Amino acid sequence: MNNLPSIDYFEPMEAIVNNTGALVYVIDLSSYEILYANKQCKSLFGDIEGKACYSVLQNGQNVPCDFCPMQQQPIDPLSLPVGTYFEWENQNTRNGRYYLYNDRIIRWKNGQLAKVQIGIDITDQKKLELDLKNLTHYDTLTNLPNRLLFTVHLSNMIHHTYRSKHYAAILFIDLDHFKTINNTKGHSVGDQILVETAKRIFNIVRQCDTVARFGGDEFVVLINTNKDDKIQATADAQFVAEKILAELEKPFYIDDFDFRTSASIGIAMFTDLEHSIDDLLKYADSAMHNAKTSGRNTFRFFDPLLQKMMEDRACMLDRLRKAIENNFMALHYQNQILVNRHQHVVGVEALLRWNDPEHGMISPGEFIPLAEESGLIIPLGEWIMREAVKQLKIWEDDPVKKDWRISVNVSYKQFEKDDFVSLMESILQEYPTAANRLRLELTESLLIKNTEEALHKIRQLKVLGISLSIDDFGTGYSSLSYLKQLPIDELKIDQSFIRELTTNRNDVIIVETIISIGQKFGFEVIAEGVETEEQYQKLVLMGCEYFQGYLFGKPILPSLL
Repeated sequence: MNNLPSIDYFEPMEAIVNNTGALVYVIDLSSYEILYANKQCKSLFGDIEGKACYSVLQNGQNVPCDFCPMQQQPIDPLSLPVGTYFEWENQNTRNGRYYLYNDRIIRWKNGQLAKVQIGIDITDQKKLELDLKNLTHYDTLTNLPNRLLFTVHLSNMIHHTYRSKHYAAILFIDLDHFKTINNTKGHSVGDQILVETAKRIFNIVRQCDTVARFGGDEFVVLINTNKDDKIQATADAQFVAEKILAELEKPFYIDDFDFRTSASIGIAMFTDLEHSIDDLLKYADSAMHNAKTSGRNTFRFFDPLLQKMMEDRACMLDRLRKAIENNFMALHYQNQILVNRHQHVVGVEALLRWNDPEHGMISPGEFIPLAEESGLIIPLGEWIMREAVKQLKIWEDDPVKKDWRISVNVSYKQFEKDDFVSLMESILQEYPTAANRLRLELTESLLIKNTEEALHKIRQLKVLGISLSIDDFGTGYSSLSYLKQLPIDELKIDQSFIRELTTNRNDVIIVETIISIGQKFGFEVIAEGVETEEQYQKLVLMGCEYFQGYLFGKPILPSLL
């Protein structure tokens, strides 16, 4: 016989409550006094009956716990009806374990409102959740490490190579034309190709190397060459890259279909702490894009000169943005000459100049393409247009310049904006002046890209009174049929045809043709880039009447005209 008391000595319900593994309390809702605690509670927290729950169950707590659901209600807990139920989680500060609590409001022995609180230990489940959370370090599709875990491996490798003086390599792999497969065959097929790609790359590298998926069709391999000779280490990295390319060229057989793809690989070598994780990944990514532009299905090592060029571009973009914000830009104007009996100025072309405080004058050939690519041409173009119209307004009071026109180049990105015409209208309203003194220069490619839309906008601009020119005429690949539809005023002969006009018979034919077309359509024809007297005389003999170039003056500030 054992010495345990018979179950008959206990109230049946209390026997059940005391033999459960849960924590069971009854807590007075008005005083927060613990009216009852089962054996499990007392074994953890001692004799707690008759004491405020918050003072004995939590460390350093002297007021009701703000994380308790009943303390977060907009009404007094005492006004909640019997049967109100809450479920919540909390880490107990006394024992550091996690509990899932079930609270229910009841009437206790003396009729007072109380809550029965049952706490189930969920510490093991929480640990499991933490383990599952660690799975966020892995790509769910391929089970490879993701970017987050790869950076941990890379950080360790950087310090290892620094100590060992051995070279390591990052191979940044991007599948060629993978988007086409996704778009034509669906993401299910695309996912199967990604899984197979992961397997192929993984089977090529050594167990000590790391293969990761960064998302999409981007994979990254981290290799320790274990060599301190750069040439030998580079050869090892090249060998791995070639094996990967060869493996990924093999057909992918999915759903009875034979899919073919290839990859572009960028390789960055390192052996010290000089470069950060972000730098090394950026270098490998840059080399991969270089492989793409080199024809795909190949690899390229990171080229420091190429990287420097990209960094310089980013630096210039930042300086350009600040120059626009701080008005470091200025418009210079170059004379446009009409020759009949005499030469006289009929207008000017507005040309943007950037005088950088640190680097001096920056060539438009350097920053205009950058402005186009980055989208900064939109605010920059608006500033140019506003400055030009403002200058026309100023010249209204000048007896010599009051009839001059100003020609302004329009970027295709500006012209394609839906609000371009309304912007022009608002600028002309801001500085009321004769709109026909403003001439917008549009490129052939801009006009041909969407002829119907371009024609609609051009007609709207003509309604405003603005005159229009086709810039760099003859350099496009378009049909001339659009000329009969467009209400333009001028053709501008590109300077590339003027440069060798006196020595190149083909340029002579092209220029003569443009002048003839302009005359037949009733357009003004202006030759730009005229630099020598010989070029000028030849153009006059061809029938050209309008000229622009260094022979007649360089672009200068309006105050010097």
